[in-house]
Amino acid sequence: MKAVLCGTGWRAMFYVRISRMLPELLSLVAIYTRTKERAELFSEDPFPVMTDLSEALSVPHDAVIVATGKDVFFPLMKKLKDRGEFVVSETTFLSLDDSEMEELYNMKGACAEQYMYTPLYASILKGCELVGNIDQLYLSGLHNHHAASIARIVLGLGDSMPEKISSLDFPSRVVKTGERKGMVADGVDEEYSRKLRVLSFGDKLFINDFSSNQYHSYLYGKRVEIRGNKGVVTEQGISFCTSDDLAHSMPFVFYRDSSFGNGSLTLSHVTLGERTVFRNPFYPAMMNDDEIAIAMLLKRIEDGMDYPSINSGIMDARLGRLL
Repeated sequence: MKAVLCGTGWRAMFYVRISRMLPELLSLVAIYTRTKERAELFSEDPFPVMTDLSEALSVPHDAVIVATGKDVFFPLMKKLKDRGEFVVSETTFLSLDDSEMEELYNMKGACAEQYMYTPLYASILKGCELVGNIDQLYLSGLHNHHAASIARIVLGLGDSMPEKISSLDFPSRVVKTGERKGMVADGVDEEYSRKLRVLSFGDKLFINDFSSNQYHSYLYGKRVEIRGNKGVVTEQGISFCTSDDLAHSMPFVFYRDSSFGNGSLTLSHVTLGERTVFRNPFYPAMMNDDEIAIAMLLKRIEDGMDYPSINSGIMDARLGRLL
């Protein structure tokens, strides 16, 4: 895929790193940034960096990757829709109002809602095949549209909105152990808010439990519990009844070569019992789990397979606003 990348923030860096590691999958033919200071960040890279959008879009390309701030997101997306561009939108639709969402509906492209392709959640979704009819999901580890995306897949919600919703925001304190740039070890407490949302969709129940510091705390891990009539899937593995009506348990095993910084790298595959439920097609490239998932999304687009559409991202945002 030859792509123009709009944006140079942390979201955009996923695509820069993937292009460095897998140039045969993603070739950044131009990077658009609004400031010369940002452009200088890529002075050692071969990517053409431009501060004029029209100039960047004049370079022959297959897609435009949008990874901008929310202040410029809607006008940029509207311009790209009017041009008929295929867009991979990394920026969330949460900041848009209903009329803006409606204007972007049926836009060509993909929403980079990649969590379903990460080793953890892809493995969990495979485990769901063994627990029968699923009617309940407890999720702690993703917020807003990301959580909504997983809920829509696991519970088969489509574009449904909840019939009932209960909410609790609980303020608390905990020792700060991390932030976006890495680990923290100064022993200082930080304030945070735990948001609990209970949503019922007829015979389906979704409980979202997210703390404002969850992504950057080394104390909180991801917690998942998916209940079906034949068993339960968690982030650890699966407990289920087989044809002999006895309960069996199997763990997920993640095969990794190494860990570095804030993420594990070079994952090869994941097993559940004797089954391989996830295989990293880009191994042994040194990629973290988010980069593996984004690369898988790009590969699905390239191969003509199904992927989250712009419409799907808008539905995630509509549900995510409630979380």
